[in-house]
Amino acid sequence: MSQVSSLIVERFKRLPRLSDDRWQGGLVRLPSWIDHGPEGKPYRPWAGVWVSLKTGLINLKLEPEPGAHDWTLALEALLEFGLKRSLAGCRPGGLEVADEGLGSRLLDGLGDGELALTVSPGLPAVRQVLAAMSEQMAGVPLPPDGLGAPGVTVDRMRAFAEAAKRFYEAAPWRYLSDEDLIHVEAPAAQRGLRHVTVLGAARRTFGLGFFESEADHNEVQERLEPEALMERARWSLFFGPISEMPFGDADLWEEHGLPVAGDDAYPVAIRFSPDGKLRRPDAAVLSYLEGLLRALAETTEDEIDQGRWARGIETHDGPATFQLAIPSLLEPFDAPRATPPAGLPDRRAMERVMLEMERVMARSEFKNIKQANRALRRRFSGPMDAIPSTASTPHEKAQELAYRAFEARGRRRVQLARKALDLSADCADSYVILAERTGDLEQARDLYAQGVAAGERALGPQIFAEEAGHFWGLITTRPYMRARFGLAQCLEALGQADEAIGHYRDLLRLNPNDNQGVRYILLPALLARGRDDQAGALLREFEDDAMALWQYGRALWTFRREDDSRAARESLRQALRANRRVPKYLTGEEELPDDDQFSYALGSEEEAVICARALAGVWQATPGAGEWLRTQAPARKSKKRRRR
Repeated sequence: MSQVSSLIVERFKRLPRLSDDRWQGGLVRLPSWIDHGPEGKPYRPWAGVWVSLKTGLINLKLEPEPGAHDWTLALEALLEFGLKRSLAGCRPGGLEVADEGLGSRLLDGLGDGELALTVSPGLPAVRQVLAAMSEQMAGVPLPPDGLGAPGVTVDRMRAFAEAAKRFYEAAPWRYLSDEDLIHVEAPAAQRGLRHVTVLGAARRTFGLGFFESEADHNEVQERLEPEALMERARWSLFFGPISEMPFGDADLWEEHGLPVAGDDAYPVAIRFSPDGKLRRPDAAVLSYLEGLLRALAETTEDEIDQGRWARGIETHDGPATFQLAIPSLLEPFDAPRATPPAGLPDRRAMERVMLEMERVMARSEFKNIKQANRALRRRFSGPMDAIPSTASTPHEKAQELAYRAFEARGRRRVQLARKALDLSADCADSYVILAERTGDLEQARDLYAQGVAAGERALGPQIFAEEAGHFWGLITTRPYMRARFGLAQCLEALGQADEAIGHYRDLLRLNPNDNQGVRYILLPALLARGRDDQAGALLREFEDDAMALWQYGRALWTFRREDDSRAARESLRQALRANRRVPKYLTGEEELPDDDQFSYALGSEEEAVICARALAGVWQATPGAGEWLRTQAPARKSKKRRRR
């Protein structure tokens, strides 16, 4: 630690004393995070901080490096505060510190026997000034600390932390998604806490989301907009890194050693309101959340599939029994759907009608086209789910259940897929559904592989020999194609790119029209593996593709072959005409957003994000490509301005 110069102390002692001013401060951990600290983890720096209670001026002196702080840092900050004319320019009449030990050291270091010393636990003035500074930097009010809520103690927070740790380790999002609305039938809870979903199935946000009612949940699911969640007050419980906690909570976990499941598993329960006010759980709400977390942590997959279950648990306030239910799972499998499912419909479910039409046509004898059209109109008018099924074999009935699974939401989708496999192990779409729901990449790969094998068994070798080239035109081949595409993507994600490329190429052989969009995955994969000749052949195969991804892929491929040639510049101009928003992401000028893009228009921001996600890696890995793009794209913009 540093040594304070005696000359500086003597200079300080010669300053005039402002007897009616008191300085509050000492060693303080700042309410801010440095992303990359010791061992690459975020940390909060310490500083010597002093606030003049008379003028409101503040001086802050950071530790020179992580962990390099002791009482002398507070002394240095104090001396600096007095000696700088732009700050205090004087000595105070008294000091307020958090503990008497630090105060005694400061008095000894200053050698000022006339300086009054007061102990002020918590340093409220310092905390208030630092919080105001942090809010100004963040642009929003800081969330309140958990211990500030009525009735909340360190012991209560410890019980909550233990329950959150068990919940996170149990990972109930393996079985449940935000589409599964759980009703807490007992114990009684205040409004806004009786309906809850488990977050984490998408592997992005983990925790619990609360809703006022089933209608409220359906509305949010239907709108698919983050803003919908903020239109009314809601409780939420999120897991994240310690740097995303309120500062008081972070201090609480570190100073008291509260349990945590991992570096990204610190829990924060908070109530958001449309007016921006934030509220933390009081003792009653915190106890309820503790019990709910414990009950969900101990819940089994079999209990979930029953639709209603009970769990007796121990909480900080004693024993409690939680009665939980998912009403949608209590309905019979063949129950008619009262209302359409919330959210975007799954287009795969629409294939059921097309398959039914094929069967009707194959099993009926019509005299002419008019008669066939009249029969089809009579049979296939009205709601899609009201069309009677002609499935007769176990495999056809299994596929019927798979289509119903595509229409279902949450856990019911998994249940229907498994029921389909009970009817026929050759139902490829059931494996696709199960693969999409698992959060484990290797498990997904194995499930897709089983789906590919099931599809091969169901189709038989003859169809591969006779129908190659227009596979997608046959409804019965699509489950196999879906399974194989999913398998290829898993293999690529697991580092088996060459094997994945083989599957991609064979999918295009079976379906040259590429209804699945395989080429948009294959092109970046070929470029990443240095297979530029094959990438060029693929680009020529889909010469007229106007997608931004295709145009920027072509520009990169041309640059890799010819450097800054006329052809390369022309390719880039074509790409810029397709979508001018892409370069900012490919060059790293702007970071890609985390949100998935479910739809887009040509030339839109959404298309730019999709394009950049696919190509950013190969652009950045190509020597000189980023700089070339930076120099060429702005030139195009300035030329456009000159025309204006």
